[in-house]
Amino acid sequence: MKKEIKITESEWSVMEILWDTDFATIGDIKKALADTNWSDSTIKTLVRRLVVKKAIAINTDEAVFRYYPLISQRDCQKKETKSFINRVYDGSVSMLVANLATESNLSESERKELLELIEKMEKG
Repeated sequence: MKKEIKITESEWSVMEILWDTDFATIGDIKKALADTNWSDSTIKTLVRRLVVKKAIAINTDEAVFRYYPLISQRDCQKKETKSFINRVYDGSVSMLVANLATESNLSESERKELLELIEKMEKG
């Protein structure tokens, strides 16, 4: 059985860089995270944790190590969504949708899209 990878909010920032670029050096990652004001050691720690979790790997074929994602953004989004629904809505998707529909400022096109998704689900 494959162990589920849990990615923290900070680690998610590193993953987004790698999903956008496919391969990145530690310098590329630091540059992309410059606005966070995180220290070099913090960024290196985040990268190291992701390697240990097997969320990313290192290409050591060149003189400069390049990091790349082992898991897709879509897979992570699905896991995060499921975790959020279970944690906040006790697993109830209908409660989530009801809350979105009544409490958020959905545009007309977003409402239409949501209704279309619901109709597709009902049709199977």
